[in-house]
Amino acid sequence: MTAAVAGDARASVPRMAALVFVAVILLLPIYWLIMSSFRPADQIFRYAGEFGMQTLVPLQLTLENYRQILASGFPRALFNSLFVSISTVVLGVMVNSMAGFAFAVFEFPLKRTLFAAVLLSFMMPFESIVIPLYTLMRGLGWVNTYAALILPEVAGGLVIFLFRQFFAGIPKEIYEAARMDGASWWQIYLKMTLPLSGPTIATASLVMFIHQWDAFFWPLVAATSADLAVVQVAIARNMTLEQANWGALFASASAAVLVALVPFLILQRYYIRVLSPPAPQPPRRSC
Repeated sequence: MTAAVAGDARASVPRMAALVFVAVILLLPIYWLIMSSFRPADQIFRYAGEFGMQTLVPLQLTLENYRQILASGFPRALFNSLFVSISTVVLGVMVNSMAGFAFAVFEFPLKRTLFAAVLLSFMMPFESIVIPLYTLMRGLGWVNTYAALILPEVAGGLVIFLFRQFFAGIPKEIYEAARMDGASWWQIYLKMTLPLSGPTIATASLVMFIHQWDAFFWPLVAATSADLAVVQVAIARNMTLEQANWGALFASASAAVLVALVPFLILQRYYIRVLSPPAPQPPRRSC
């Protein structure tokens, strides 16, 4: 048994080395972005042409780039993105979980057709519905409001699918037993099934948060006011090829990346658990 364990350990070394190599390659641009945000403006691209130690390790560090973005409208954009993302997550968990519960538990006309439409909704390019969506927002008087940034993103086909799959995995005998004990469907949903769906809620929250945090096209169209600019729009508006402030640009981009990284690091284990199938267990070996 000891020899078998040692053999497995030796076999895993090349795999781990390959994973480390791929991770370094993927994380290297992010590292350079963050390090460049601490460089003086005249040193950001000085060592970029010839790759070396000075490319990775700044010779001089400064916080001037971050002082510039704090003195600009970036803190307001950061607040807008956090408010929009968190509001979308709270409302989205409520709406999508109720829709997923209905698709998993109830029988109603056109159920399969509606669920197929839900699946098709997250395969449809968002650009194809921008014009009718903007027309709807303008008709409701929601252009340049938080409602236009939040409400169109609350319901999501992928999140409904995740909740539906989880609720469908609960044996129907449990629902029937709860109904026989006098529980209403609201009580079953709120007190029994929703508390059990913690990993699905965490995964759905992470998906919706990252989607809203990275949103650029729709916030650019729906909220032209500078007071409602989100992080991605604020970064783009401060960038021109002729007069780009690369230090402030890298500082704002680094701040956006690090803020989005926090919920991912907290919820990544639930995300992997829900979206990845369990690995097959190897047969036990006798000693």
